[in-house]
Amino acid sequence: MMRSVACWLGLFLLSATAWGAEVGLVTALSGKAMLQEEKAAAELRPFVKLRPGDRLVLEAATRLQLVYFEGGRQETWQGAGQLEVGGAASKLLKGGLQPEVKTLPAILVKQLSKTPSADGNVKAGMVRMRSMPSGGTLESIERNYADLRQKADPGDRNPELYLLSGYFELREYERLERLLAQLGEKAPNDLELRTLKALYARAINNARTATR
Repeated sequence: MMRSVACWLGLFLLSATAWGAEVGLVTALSGKAMLQEEKAAAELRPFVKLRPGDRLVLEAATRLQLVYFEGGRQETWQGAGQLEVGGAASKLLKGGLQPEVKTLPAILVKQLSKTPSADGNVKAGMVRMRSMPSGGTLESIERNYADLRQKADPGDRNPELYLLSGYFELREYERLERLLAQLGEKAPNDLELRTLKALYARAINNARTATR
């Protein structure tokens, strides 16, 4: 009897953990959208990690791009509507939107999943990163980036997100900060870049503090 109860409890905890796991990342956002989680609602920000059951409410002028870690599905939504985040794809709850969908390379998706969490929880992020296979050496990261950038559209920042995450994982903080500065020079008023710069500044500071 006790063994049955223990097995049941283990399965319950496992499924609860899986339900709360991060399954995707907002990689681009313009316009306004709201994130409705289980117990709270707030304005959606770029580079937020998403969980199953999250609801995204988009306004008319919104363009949202998100990537699912399982399967590498990238969805780009434009216009007003309401979505629910799933395990590997979104479900349209309201509106007549149709997403533009493409599948990203696994090497890119794996590194995007290591983007620091916007909640600033560096300890959880470091545990998560240690549990994943390394993205490679500095040489391989930069070689992969060059290949990704060559194949991507000029306005697609996924290759830069890949490189930033790779630098952060390898603790190449000076290279990371130089890259962010270069990106900022090209688009000084870009909200996404300012958000990204603040995200990594906090992540680097927390990582340095945690390792002292």
